[in-house]
Amino acid sequence: MDRHVPGGLSPVDSHAARCWERGDAEHRRSIRLHPVHPERNLALYVQRIETAGWRLGERAFSDDGAHRRCSMRFVRTAG
Repeated sequence: MDRHVPGGLSPVDSHAARCWERGDAEHRRSIRLHPVHPERNLALYVQRIETAGWRLGERAFSDDGAHRRCSMRFVRTAG
């Protein structure tokens, strides 16, 4: 997994990159937001997926009782 790359996170989300290479029309993800700095957590996550070639199309926030979550739909960029 990406989080085990020596020196920190890889700049590209590997699952998003595989979906892009496979030719998927969209990529969906749902993440649990960090309780202390959720904006930074979300921005880093989105940046890593956009680096793989995707563009954030939609996002929705929810609370599962214990954690705040963000569901996202990414669409292919031109090119």
